[in-house]
Amino acid sequence: MVSKMQTHLFSYRHDGKHWELGIKAENADDARRRIAALTYASYDGILVAKIPAVLGPFSLLAVWIRNVAASLLPRFGSGRHD
Repeated sequence: MVSKMQTHLFSYRHDGKHWELGIKAENADDARRRIAALTYASYDGILVAKIPAVLGPFSLLAVWIRNVAASLLPRFGSGRHD
């Protein structure tokens, strides 16, 4: 049986402003449980790109180029002369 995940919407206030958040879940109860689990979430960083998986080989090439660039750039142009 294939389950259809839907985006369930939540809203909250922070620093005097209104914010919205979408959580993918199977139903409203699942969405509420996922929100409750955020108490135990850890920070993983900033999203820098979204590459659709339907691009197939192109997405693999893009990731490979990004990884090569990330591994080379710290070595060049850092301005440090040790």
